[in-house]
Amino acid sequence: MNKPVSRFKHYPNRPTKLTSGFAKKEYGKLLRNLKAAELSADPTLWIELYGRWNELKSYVGSEASRISYRYSQNMGLKKSEDDEQYVREILAPAVEEPEHILTKAFLDSKHLQAVADKFGRRLISIYEADLKPSDPVNTKQRIAAGKLAKKYEKTVASAQITVQGEKMTLWKSRSYYESPDESIRKEAFLANRGWFLDHHDELSSIYDQLVQLRHKMAQNVGHENFIPYAYEALGRTDYGPSQVRNFRENVKKYVVPLNRQLVSQISQSLGKTILKPWDGYDPRTSLPLEITPVKSQLNKSQILFNKLSPKLGKYFEIMRENGLIDLENRPGKRSGAFCTDFSDEQKVLIFCNSTGESDDISTLTHEMGHAFQGWESQHIEAVDLQWGTLDLCEIHSTGMEFLCLPFISEFLNEENTQKFQLSRWEQAISTLCYVSVVDEFQHWVYEKPQSTIAERDEKWCSISQEYFPQADYSGYEQYRKTRWYGQSHIFVSPFYYIDYALAETCAIQLALMASIDHQAALRTYMKLCRIGGTKGFLEAVKYGGLRSPFEPELMKDLMKFATKQASL
Repeated sequence: MNKPVSRFKHYPNRPTKLTSGFAKKEYGKLLRNLKAAELSADPTLWIELYGRWNELKSYVGSEASRISYRYSQNMGLKKSEDDEQYVREILAPAVEEPEHILTKAFLDSKHLQAVADKFGRRLISIYEADLKPSDPVNTKQRIAAGKLAKKYEKTVASAQITVQGEKMTLWKSRSYYESPDESIRKEAFLANRGWFLDHHDELSSIYDQLVQLRHKMAQNVGHENFIPYAYEALGRTDYGPSQVRNFRENVKKYVVPLNRQLVSQISQSLGKTILKPWDGYDPRTSLPLEITPVKSQLNKSQILFNKLSPKLGKYFEIMRENGLIDLENRPGKRSGAFCTDFSDEQKVLIFCNSTGESDDISTLTHEMGHAFQGWESQHIEAVDLQWGTLDLCEIHSTGMEFLCLPFISEFLNEENTQKFQLSRWEQAISTLCYVSVVDEFQHWVYEKPQSTIAERDEKWCSISQEYFPQADYSGYEQYRKTRWYGQSHIFVSPFYYIDYALAETCAIQLALMASIDHQAALRTYMKLCRIGGTKGFLEAVKYGGLRSPFEPELMKDLMKFATKQASL
């Protein structure tokens, strides 16, 4: 009888449950082989050692991803919560020290160049950047920060508010911001932001503890504050805070005036002189609620991706057939959307919170942009290079949103398709502004970690006012400070946000290219997908024939194109 083929590419013979004991034992084998590999005159032993290390990374990382994915699907399920907690508090800390030893040995090895030539030279720079953020000296702090981040996520995911007599999640309530009925918009806004106001003390306490922990972690490895630590942890090896600051200044110079013009147009459409914070409705672009029923989204997406590219359509079909898409919003489900992979099974998955609104289309195409890159880079042997840094990954996702715009008629009629396309260009303008608010706020917070909760709230409001000077909270001033408490990245993934703005500038370049030759733009997109994480952000941008987001005149040039597309 033939032995059944395992579904696992790495570690096909594995325990029923991955434990810290098993992981320690396997890492121990690698550590015991280090000396012989280093003493060898030939790099063969080191190459073999890295290959086994790579397989173990894939197994441990994939199992952690499977457990995290299941927990995200239902954060109220006790077993899933226990499994996730085990990974975060027991398994991950158990492998931190051997991982750090192996990483340092790799960088110090006389065979470094040979091993890097075999598996990818980009490994050198990303491992160098990760040395301090992964230092075991901070294991206890990382566990504590992880607990606080999960507490935040679970608190927000379990929230229920009432709008129009219906109980719903915070995520779903946001769709009512675009209702043509102002009373409904206002009710949804006050219910959503009111929840954050009611939980202000709890959430601000969580954040304050996170800031103090992160500041301590940075100091433990020799940094003055958390900012350089975060940049290293995110693998930002080819730019730093000064370039990002200049980028934000360009947003203020070229994008904020456009956004002000956009808001003025919306005000006129609504017959208002000013917009209140709940006025997300725009008669020119807003679409009816539940315009794209969740049950129809997968079939319509399949048609869209088939038309865009048969290859991408096939990837989407594989994901549907194998249950790799969790689409619908439901109580207890983690908020937001993301893409992940199980490299040991060579599977890529997406996670959404679809409610039937037009935003679902943007979210689905965005996450599939990540997924397509994940599938295209499966050929890369080193799992640490299958995915790029987050800034690069967001080019794939945001770029896919723009490349899909000509095919949105698969979801909507002609009139609504035009509204959707116009809305996406308006969103490109406002997103650059909002992302800059979040980024500038985080830089201020970690430059001044001892600031009080009240000072942080005040700073958020002042920065917001700088980018969105037209926002009118008069009579509802207490709600202005609540916006950032609902931005999970600030709590869970510090400094992972400017990536969206950097990627937006690259995605707009793809859209500009597509307006001339859509197939050429698609080829550029696929070219960027195939390299995975084998190149740094700016190197990849150049490889794709795009201009750097930090180029002084780029924002000015892109906004000329965006102005035309957004009919400003």
